Amino acid sequence: MTNASLPVPGVREYEALRLVHPRSEPPPWSPPPSLLLGDVVLALIGALAVWSTRPSGPGLLLVAALPLGWGVAVQTSRATELVLVASLAHAARRLVSAGGLLALVGCAASTVLGSAFTARDAFLLALACTAASLALRGAAWWAAGARGVRGRPRVLVIGGDERQDAVAALERRAGPALSVISLRTGAPAAPRGQEAPGVTTVPLEEVASYAARIGACSVVVMPEAGLEPAGLRRLQWELERSRLPLCVGTPLVGVSSSRLDATDVGGVPLVRVHPVRRSGVGSLVVDLAGRCVAAVALLLTLPLLVIVGLAVRRESPGPAVFRQQRVGRDGRLFTIYKLRTMGSTPAQTPLSNDSDGVLFKMRSDPRVTPLGRWLRTYSLDELPQLLNVVLGHMRLVGPRPALPEEVARYDLDTRRRLAVQPGITGLWQVSGRSDLSWEDTVRLDLHYVDNWSPTFDLLILCRTLSAVLRHRGAY
Repeated sequence: MTNASLPVPGVREYEALRLVHPRSEPPPWSPPPSLLLGDVVLALIGALAVWSTRPSGPGLLLVAALPLGWGVAVQTSRATELVLVASLAHAARRLVSAGGLLALVGCAASTVLGSAFTARDAFLLALACTAASLALRGAAWWAAGARGVRGRPRVLVIGGDERQDAVAALERRAGPALSVISLRTGAPAAPRGQEAPGVTTVPLEEVASYAARIGACSVVVMPEAGLEPAGLRRLQWELERSRLPLCVGTPLVGVSSSRLDATDVGGVPLVRVHPVRRSGVGSLVVDLAGRCVAAVALLLTLPLLVIVGLAVRRESPGPAVFRQQRVGRDGRLFTIYKLRTMGSTPAQTPLSNDSDGVLFKMRSDPRVTPLGRWLRTYSLDELPQLLNVVLGHMRLVGPRPALPEEVARYDLDTRRRLAVQPGITGLWQVSGRSDLSWEDTVRLDLHYVDNWSPTFDLLILCRTLSAVLRHRGAY
């Protein structure tokens, strides 16, 4: 029986599986090979290409030094392994660190070589090596998904009743789709044959062999699993023998890996959580750059705004620009500007909320005009909000600006959304907008607030164009 044909066993099949596959049998899953050799080969090809176009350059020195230097940089940044439970962005961050290290060493070497090899050459070669290695990892991610069980590598999640949060997070992350299997350790909670669907209970000492038999690519242990330190250590030994990676979760929620540092204090492993720096030079630069971009965009789109505004006035009576009170940072009120998309509708027209939470949304709102529906589809009704960015009420990127009556219904956690300025676009907008549930909306906004950085804003801005063109959830 091959790994691809193995079913996901439950408690009833576990004893039979243990008899069919003894513990001494090698696991059917094998970890992905290190990508270090591929990185070195790519760097060697790049060095030969540069040498062939510039024979007067450093020559054989470059051919020998670049692959070696790139290999050391990638190894130092720990970017040689394919971690299937992580995302491609995780690998990209490590490769960027390796590229920065290579560029720094190259700039130092340029002072020795002089005109034969400049700092610009070092930067371009580091950029090319980073891009090539990232493409290699993208191909490896695709291959990992293609060779998995039915195209989906299996991940074993050990935890209590709250492990479904970890299951959902693993299924949401970017990369090859994973088949996430929930697992409990210890004695079965229900008589055999009456277990909860989708839940498997396996003795702790058999977890490693169980993971190998079902072809799991990784084991994730959540804190609610209740494993004692000695038991978790023994599990790590067993998984190491089977060459299965172990990931241990923390009670932290919504904290990106860029804010975490692992340290050791007297043999006790600790995870340090760095605070988010939403003030200072970085925030000031983002604010000033956003205002400048918004001012330029407002001037460029002014003719379009005038034409659309006249069309709005002609379609239905009323002003072209809609004004409304919204809640900004720290609960301060401001006036938001939008192109009007609604007309007058009879008072007896029934209105039903299609949203499942605080927000009011209708997929087929009778108050929205035909032109207004088109404006909403392509988010053109939000162009006047560029003026709010110029005035400092909003930023280009941030949570959705809320109504005062919505904020009045916020709980303590949801009020965290008000710790930053609202934005024209944001993580909620590029992830589905009105198609998302209220819980997902809050989760995405809190993730943005708790992990803000200028790079995060730039990433969301890059995703905004795709979200507007797909107009998913725009109604």
